[in-house]
Amino acid sequence: MPRQSPAKTTRRSDDSKRPVGRTSTTAGSKAASKADRRQQLTIAALRLFSQHPYDDVSVDDIASEAGAAHGLVSYYFGGKRGVYLAALAMVQRDLDSLTQPLPSDGDVTAQIKGMSRRHFEYFRAHPHLMIGMLHSGPVDPQTSQIAEANQTSGAQALVRMLNLPENDQPAALEAALRGCMGFVNALTVHWLTHDQDLSIDRVVDLVFDVVTAAAASAVGISTVETALGRPLAGR
Repeated sequence: MPRQSPAKTTRRSDDSKRPVGRTSTTAGSKAASKADRRQQLTIAALRLFSQHPYDDVSVDDIASEAGAAHGLVSYYFGGKRGVYLAALAMVQRDLDSLTQPLPSDGDVTAQIKGMSRRHFEYFRAHPHLMIGMLHSGPVDPQTSQIAEANQTSGAQALVRMLNLPENDQPAALEAALRGCMGFVNALTVHWLTHDQDLSIDRVVDLVFDVVTAAAASAVGISTVETALGRPLAGR
């Protein structure tokens, strides 16, 4: 009886032994873990900087608050100032999303009051952010740029709602809107440091009256009244 040749086996290449997608999955997991650690450190820094002056918070404090190694703050952010900027940027993003006009609020008047209300509600829930973090940290071009971005966003939202010129704005309008943003910040600090002695409805009305009066002074009462669809208060 003739002897049968052993069955040939096909040797798999190393590539065939590797689980499909393993490399990309591992890389994705590492990227996600890195993002998570950055997020944890940023949130921890945000809590501390919103409760204490900048100079009173150390890298050790931030690492301890996040339950992370001391060196990770330097690794991800380059030090305390870097994580401070990341925390400040997080506040700016929160405010930018919360203080956009929502058509669901109603007419233009309701939209202006709605974005103002969300601003005050945010800081009522996180009072130390405005009092501590935004008013005790280092002032330099980068921190100023973040604060400027928030004010610009608020001013642009008002321009769109009141149907005012977005480009080549009259100098008076630009000055009026920037002044309004400063007023809102100052009013927020006063409100928070005086035990919120005014109701949120009252401070929202104050902001609305100041904003519309300032805009009317810059571009004319009729322009603002047309956008609102009604006469201004006191007319």
